[in-house]
Amino acid sequence: MKATVYGLRWAVLLLMLYWIALFVGTHIPIGALMHQVRVNDKWVHAIAFSGLSFLLAWAIPTRENRWINVLLALVTCVFYAALDEILQIPVGRTADWMDFLADILGVIMGLSTYVLGRAIILASGWQIFSTE
Repeated sequence: MKATVYGLRWAVLLLMLYWIALFVGTHIPIGALMHQVRVNDKWVHAIAFSGLSFLLAWAIPTRENRWINVLLALVTCVFYAALDEILQIPVGRTADWMDFLADILGVIMGLSTYVLGRAIILASGWQIFSTE
């Protein structure tokens, strides 16, 4: 049996909270102070979408062919990354191809972590991922 909170699986609950935070964080207008912060935002994009893709792959109900989960998470996250860039324009932010590519890199990182982590956990006999 999968752990739940008010009937929602932990993975789904974490995904919902993370996705809401990601959407809000990418749609807040950037103030003058943020332009002074010296951080490479491409890494921020990659890390953010890495978390999103990992949680999405984890939250999708297990199928006989688990690669379908990974493919579904990949397509969903790449579509959302493109949509996210476009939806930043109305709030005074810019859509950037390099940000989109960083998002895709993050998606690949997150899904790779999911696939590798799942293989290690299942091989070790832990019951974090349900096989039902």
